[in-house]
Amino acid sequence: MTQLRAVFLLGTIVCVFPFAHAYKFVDLSHPLSPSTLYWPGVPTFNRTRVMGGTNENNVWIEVGVFSSGEHGGTHIDVPRHFIRDGYDLKDFPLERTVAEGVMVDCSDEAAANYDYAVTVEKLTQWEEEHGRIPDEAAVLLNFGYASKFSDHNAYLNTQDPSDASTFHFPFISADAAQWLVDNRKLKMIGMDVPSPDAPISSTYPTHLIFLPKNILIMENVNIPDSLPPRDFRVHSSPLKIEDGTGAQTRIYAMLYEKMDGGSARLCMQSSVLFVASLVVASAVVDILTGGRIRG
Repeated sequence: MTQLRAVFLLGTIVCVFPFAHAYKFVDLSHPLSPSTLYWPGVPTFNRTRVMGGTNENNVWIEVGVFSSGEHGGTHIDVPRHFIRDGYDLKDFPLERTVAEGVMVDCSDEAAANYDYAVTVEKLTQWEEEHGRIPDEAAVLLNFGYASKFSDHNAYLNTQDPSDASTFHFPFISADAAQWLVDNRKLKMIGMDVPSPDAPISSTYPTHLIFLPKNILIMENVNIPDSLPPRDFRVHSSPLKIEDGTGAQTRIYAMLYEKMDGGSARLCMQSSVLFVASLVVASAVVDILTGGRIRG
């Protein structure tokens, strides 16, 4: 009987383990095109097809060339953006581009005030409701702006998207940024607006709080309302560009999901078959060896 229990436990573990962590992938990036929003003065994205057609063996081949400023669309900032001797894209530690994620919903506050600044109180209130922000996390600030991204006037709250002095969008206060650095040891901070700093700032306090600590800044993130407050992982690995200060990045989240009913039934059926096969095999071995192997 002890052998049978051990076999059943082994079968259950073998079956359940692959299903224990099911994931749902959520794209957190906006597409790149010539119409993608860039900060005024930064060269925008452009792609040109330089070759396209079938060769002598009727195989289709297409090649293009693209150009882009570093800071536009959904992109990241690495320390070199504001720190002269900081990490560039080539040397930025890869392990700092993957982290447990949390989403702080600030959409109500941002809807009421387009100059809203996230406060320490907002962050501690979030923790009271959802639990402590884990150390070395990726914190995503959802201002409800992702759906406005293609409408530059609405996204920047301006009538002139070429004049940065007229921009308005929510941001994170320097006090809140410092609190996150001092108390939660972030890996990444992201938001669905162009910058963590106020658009009129020329001193860039939050950039200068995050980047010296090698905290990756993700800007213009496409944060859906369906993203949960926690229980997901953020991936934001950029191109490995020597001397690069930032780059467009395919940011995505992996949501941890419980096993659904179909998977659970499949797992149970597999467990039963696995155990049955082991029991039969054990009986056959006993018959052939006269039970000598047991001892």
